[in-house]
Amino acid sequence: MMTIHLENEGRSARLGLSSPSAEKAVAPLEQLTSAGKVKRVQALNGQAPLPEATAAQLIEGDPELDLEIAGRLMRDATAVYLDPGAAQPAIATEFKEVEVVFTPDAQEKERRARVFRTANIDTTAPLKIVRRMPTQDCLTRFVFRGMQQIVHTDGLTFDFLHELAKSLQQNQSMALLGAGPKGAGPLVLRDGGNPFRGFLYGEAEGSGENTRYRLMLLLSDQELKRPAAPGPTP
Repeated sequence: MMTIHLENEGRSARLGLSSPSAEKAVAPLEQLTSAGKVKRVQALNGQAPLPEATAAQLIEGDPELDLEIAGRLMRDATAVYLDPGAAQPAIATEFKEVEVVFTPDAQEKERRARVFRTANIDTTAPLKIVRRMPTQDCLTRFVFRGMQQIVHTDGLTFDFLHELAKSLQQNQSMALLGAGPKGAGPLVLRDGGNPFRGFLYGEAEGSGENTRYRLMLLLSDQELKRPAAPGPTP
């Protein structure tokens, strides 16, 4: 389980961060045959590169098939980039990863070198609540790519999260989080990961021993914006 360092109203705590549990437990499915249990493996299909061949060659010799490797299991395979300009498939060793930024009307705006970012959700500087926004505005304005559940680790963190979730529910709002000493940066969950805007959504109910809460961290990397109105036709 990952951890997150969160600050609210002058108090901070380190909390658990995990994938939300399903509302209903799903029974595991198993596929069986008369020979035993079916499991998924990766195997080579035996297809060989074929720059050119006549119909007669295909019929007589199956030159596009490499029967020596067909069916061989793949172990410890890693992804590679292939050079699209090479006559034969060749691994590209000199390339740069770039990030492409688009405008609201899907036009390319900028290309920039991809930056390796380090995780910043559990550092000495806790994540800060930048501002609170109406829940309806957040759900219609941003595209959410993922969701994590923030969970308590003891009685003190239970009270900390319960009060925050209750406050968000009563005000029908979501809290925008920021990283860094001033809370001005995006959230990066893992080393080498993408930056996200983080929003807290909370629910709380019950009292006494029946008190319950749910505090979710919603991650967004895209904001919905209207494209600029087209100018007058000349």
